[in-house]
Amino acid sequence: MRVLEEGLAAAALSVRANAGALYVGQTVESLRCVAACGPGAKLLLDRGAPPDPGLSKRALARRTPFVISSPSTDPQFPASSSQGTRVALLTPLHDGARSVGVLQLVNPKSPARFTSRDRKVVAGLSSYITTALIQTSSLRRQAGLAAHDPLTGLRNVRKLGSELTKAVSAARRGERDMAIMFVDVDHLKRVNSKFGHAAGSEALKRTGRALDEAAAGVGAVFRFGGDEFIVVQKRASKESARALANHLRSHVAASTAGSMRPGGTLPTITVSVGVAMLNGLRHLNGQPSRDLKARLMTAADRALFRAKAAGRNRVVLATGRDDRL
Repeated sequence: MRVLEEGLAAAALSVRANAGALYVGQTVESLRCVAACGPGAKLLLDRGAPPDPGLSKRALARRTPFVISSPSTDPQFPASSSQGTRVALLTPLHDGARSVGVLQLVNPKSPARFTSRDRKVVAGLSSYITTALIQTSSLRRQAGLAAHDPLTGLRNVRKLGSELTKAVSAARRGERDMAIMFVDVDHLKRVNSKFGHAAGSEALKRTGRALDEAAAGVGAVFRFGGDEFIVVQKRASKESARALANHLRSHVAASTAGSMRPGGTLPTITVSVGVAMLNGLRHLNGQPSRDLKARLMTAADRALFRAKAAGRNRVVLATGRDDRL
């Protein structure tokens, strides 16, 4: 957001404005303050929505900057403030035909009015701010895509590393237990061979969705890669972890079968689950979180291997023997 704050500050300086705000959104209801300057800036940021929706609606509907004097509802300062808006310059931000926000500047210093030159200057700066806004949004989307698996929409292994380290650190500080679960789709190769790779992809999507639904509120789900997922339960006992793992397994089996587009029927998908508890690891004291994370993942992976060797579609908890690198 720093580039947007700098754009707002440059606009305010160029027209001698005492204060200003930058709102982002395509409709009045979606407008939110992302940058503010001058007295009362923090209040505007905390409030989020513009104080005068009617004025904002008027700004969004226009293509050029306009000036309003002595507005009936103060668009910048709260009623409790010693400041008040004498005159405001509002500039719509457009990406082609699409409205993307409003730039608001108030109370210019000498001369104490916005001139036609000021309107032209701000109109030019608004193009820069709009470009910065679009680039910022694009970068955020790219960051989001980089942290999420494109097939399932779940967070990916790149995001897992940092999240799991944080979870382990928090559990150690709070002297509580946590669990990690390796989830493997049973016989995915058979689905690919019999029904085609599109069916295999659909099986992974439905499995990911089912896991996310089953873990809602108690666990975070990640796509680990291939036919594997990982679930992190930040607060867990051995009993609650086993219960969650069995719920994950049963919900996948109950919600994955059905018709596919453009045709065909996906069979019931089952999963095998290996569970490892943080307090089930040996020699916790003095171990850095990154090492404990690696040991947890290894223990859960070995428990998963035993679940698959025992016939699949089952849950196995790791033991002390699984805790070895």
